[in-house]
Amino acid sequence: MINPFEYAPMPHLHFGWGCRTELLAQCQRQYRKIVVISSRFLAQPEQFAAQFIAALESSCQVQSFTVSGEPSPDLVDEIVQQCDADNQAVIAIGGGSVLDAAKAVAGLIPSQTSVMDYLEGVGAGKPFNVETCPFIAVPTTAGTGSETTKNAVLSRIGHFKKSFRDNKLLAKEAWLDPELLQSCPQEVLYATGLDAFTQLLESYTTLKANPISDALAWQGMQKFIGAFDMIANDNAEEQQTGYGNLMLAAMLSGTTLANAGLGAVHGLAGPIGAFFEAPHGIVCAKLLTPITQANIAALQAHKDSNFSSSFLSKYAQVGCLVSRQNDLDENKALDELISYLQDLSCQYAPQGLAKYGLQENNIDPVLANCRSGSMLGNPLTLTDKALRYAIISSL
Repeated sequence: MINPFEYAPMPHLHFGWGCRTELLAQCQRQYRKIVVISSRFLAQPEQFAAQFIAALESSCQVQSFTVSGEPSPDLVDEIVQQCDADNQAVIAIGGGSVLDAAKAVAGLIPSQTSVMDYLEGVGAGKPFNVETCPFIAVPTTAGTGSETTKNAVLSRIGHFKKSFRDNKLLAKEAWLDPELLQSCPQEVLYATGLDAFTQLLESYTTLKANPISDALAWQGMQKFIGAFDMIANDNAEEQQTGYGNLMLAAMLSGTTLANAGLGAVHGLAGPIGAFFEAPHGIVCAKLLTPITQANIAALQAHKDSNFSSSFLSKYAQVGCLVSRQNDLDENKALDELISYLQDLSCQYAPQGLAKYGLQENNIDPVLANCRSGSMLGNPLTLTDKALRYAIISSL
């Protein structure tokens, strides 16, 4: 029997190599007053955001801002206060942090209210009953999938990492141009891609998974596998395919996490991001193997239940997928999955989390603040001992 479920709306998606040029023409036709938010890197004169803004300014009034690092509530409020309330659209050009900041700004420009009125868990708890500005997402990394989610993740390092979340924050349009990934630094591309794969695997094995999210997560994992190798290929057509596959995998990971939730990797990654300045994709990459091992071990301890068997079967299916061997028995398939995850971590995120300040003696705040949010979607409840071991294994 299939459990009842809902599936949230998605933005109008545009995908294609070079499709960003169509966005420029559309904006010039439709808008006269626009806010553009990008990263400092992309705002440099030779980069796309700077060129896009310059072209827009010939026909539109443009206010532009840059975001560096994970956005804070203070940054969002500062940008909102500088924006005119009658802006017609907010366009984000950048990675997940840029998209999250712009999403929050677009939600607050018309009302000129503070994001702390609405930020879950730490805000004033006010209902989000205000007008919003249309938000247009142009991702330049292949990671968080923020272009298809309704939440903006905001951080105050040392204190919290929380979401501003509402259906009205969902992007009106998302423009997925794989050509933009060519400008992404390699280490960023790898880290964000690993985050996308983590989101796909976790949403495929979460308690809230449904037939639609499963189908999209499976498609996303198929797109991800081998994409890094394609990008490293000297053949231009192979490279374009690799970049396109990564961008689609990231987009799909956004919609699957939005509808099926995540698991213990992101349950730990949230508080780690709150207490340490560690790149989110690297955190996920280093935790994915030990958390998956912990989940499999805990499920195998209760293998006689239909519940455990169904999740072990899903993990085994992914093991067959990543190994490209469809005839493996379950135990061998699970071994292949763990081996694949270890290889990903070693090859594309070799640094341990100790590099960012995590140590065995300072992870108690992480464990004390990890039991809400994504952790609730994990197939089963992992003990503090298992979670501590997973973190220590990632150092």
